[in-house]
Amino acid sequence: MNASAWHDGRLHVRLAGAAAAVSAACGKLGGAAVAPDAAMSWWRSLRDQTDDFFSLSDAGLARGDCLWRLSVPPSAPPVRLPGGQFIEWHGAERWWRTTAEPREVRAAAALAGGHATLIRGADKSGGVFTPLSDVLMRIHRGLKQAFDPACVFNPGRLYAEL
Repeated sequence: MNASAWHDGRLHVRLAGAAAAVSAACGKLGGAAVAPDAAMSWWRSLRDQTDDFFSLSDAGLARGDCLWRLSVPPSAPPVRLPGGQFIEWHGAERWWRTTAEPREVRAAAALAGGHATLIRGADKSGGVFTPLSDVLMRIHRGLKQAFDPACVFNPGRLYAEL
């Protein structure tokens, strides 16, 4: 298995390898095969985030919908947040469309052993990336000073303080 995704109660698995091995795996796994063109189109929509799950309409943004990417260990327990979830990378990448506050999303990700990044949403005042500890911020400042002493490259892009 070289890819997996779960959404709307359905598990999608992409198999690759020798035809005999893929056929044997399909026999053991069960499920329904998808025509190659349709499968390629679906996986591409996931890769390029053109699937409806990833788009936020103006109405959704007005409601406070945000798209979050949570990176957690693949074996992490379920993340409890309001909204919709799309899981990939064998459980390690969990996308959430939610109206939850950034603090709540980040706490849920941390509880699962990971972190959260705001991908799409109207209000980015809570920051896009998980706030860094004082130690990590000091390291980031040192790196920024070493590689960009004049602070001309993307000031404030990752963190407002940098």
